Amino acid sequence: MEYIHNTEQFQFQNTVVALGKFDGMHKGHQLIFDQLIQYKKLGYQATVFSFDRPPLTMLKHKNFRVIYTKKEKTKLLSKRGIDIYIEHPFTDAFAHLSPEDFVLKILLEKTGMKVLVVGDDCGFGYKRRGNVELLQRMSREHNFKLIVIPKLELEGEIVSSTRVRNLLTQGEILKANRLMETPFMICGPVVHGNQLGAEVLGMPTANQIPEEEKLLPPNGVYISRIYFKDQIHYGISNIGVKPTIEGKKHTGVETYIFDFHRNIYHKEIIVELLYYKRPEMKFDSLNALSRQMHEDADFAREYVKKHFS
Repeated sequence: MEYIHNTEQFQFQNTVVALGKFDGMHKGHQLIFDQLIQYKKLGYQATVFSFDRPPLTMLKHKNFRVIYTKKEKTKLLSKRGIDIYIEHPFTDAFAHLSPEDFVLKILLEKTGMKVLVVGDDCGFGYKRRGNVELLQRMSREHNFKLIVIPKLELEGEIVSSTRVRNLLTQGEILKANRLMETPFMICGPVVHGNQLGAEVLGMPTANQIPEEEKLLPPNGVYISRIYFKDQIHYGISNIGVKPTIEGKKHTGVETYIFDFHRNIYHKEIIVELLYYKRPEMKFDSLNALSRQMHEDADFAREYVKKHFS
């Protein structure tokens, strides 16, 4: 997949374009991506057009957290068969483009768009004044095909990134995962921890420090699925505050991978959270901590055997 970012200089031809932020990468978004793949089979380049940061970050909420970071979203889009992912700089000039100029100067001229796929509530251009009605008119005037995907409803509610975000924030990992095409994941390199797991508890762990903008569910222990070099493993992951690094406390993800003994420091792993086991707890002794961790691991092994064997 070609990843265009940190530049406004690009030129493509004969594309089918999906427009949106696609933060949650949920099943509603997958309906849009399915259309891209269908047109890809007809010879078009499947293209996702998004922005290098959520517009809300600049316009309203400075501390807005994303469900998936840029790196994570890029991995997921590539896995889905997308050819081109454009993460356009959200500059002041770009933010002030009229909806008409955005379609003409960006989508038609620079991406070479022949087909546009959007959700039925799409908003774009200055003050999000662009909508489906405008696109329908412009598609007739400028000879491109418009496909509008209705909102997906699951379990009695509309599937949206906001709904996914709220469920994750509440610790409802199972419910959030049901709305997403793949379980919620944390992607990043393994960093050095305090060696407590391997040397004291006999349970070596892989530590990750997620990017600061990454939304995480509540601290606690989760059953997890781990991908390393296209191999699948299972384990338990603890989300919690790590020791101070460079003067700041970081929320880290610490994963004990079952039956895994390789040195993976500085290697990238993907950790999917499958089930919430318990909240973060304080223990009176290392022995008590060790007993609880082994109990968590035994529970997780049985859960994996029952649901994923």
